[in-house]
Amino acid sequence: MLSMIGMNEKTPEEMFKEQITTEDLSKFEWRILKYMCGVAGIYDTFPKTLLFHRTDLKAYIDPKFSQEYLHDEGGPIYKFTMDNVMSSLMDRDVVEIVTEYEYGNLKMALYGRKKKLKDMCDVLKNYEMEDFTLLDKLFPKNV
Repeated sequence: MLSMIGMNEKTPEEMFKEQITTEDLSKFEWRILKYMCGVAGIYDTFPKTLLFHRTDLKAYIDPKFSQEYLHDEGGPIYKFTMDNVMSSLMDRDVVEIVTEYEYGNLKMALYGRKKKLKDMCDVLKNYEMEDFTLLDKLFPKNV
């Protein structure tokens, strides 16, 4: 019986791919960029956890997963989602890892805005909608 349960369990990556859409990721990216621009001059670097909580991504992610999954395994989903979002923003050449440090046995990164984002912050402030086509137009990915 235990082996059947183990076979049905999904990894955070599998759950992420099933539940988080491209549109969701674009919304997450948009919210993070708007937040980074909104606090320009106050903060220069941002840990993923701060970005996750200050942009209320938890409220977007939680409804997509069962409460049991989030209660037991939520941390890996949040981390996997943020890793994907921040990687995508780095591909867009708008954020960079400024420094990395260890916190206990975790490796943490502090992200900063790159010149491209700093130059576009005033433009971003004009938009309230999380428009993923606009995101791709303003910040195309460097793949």
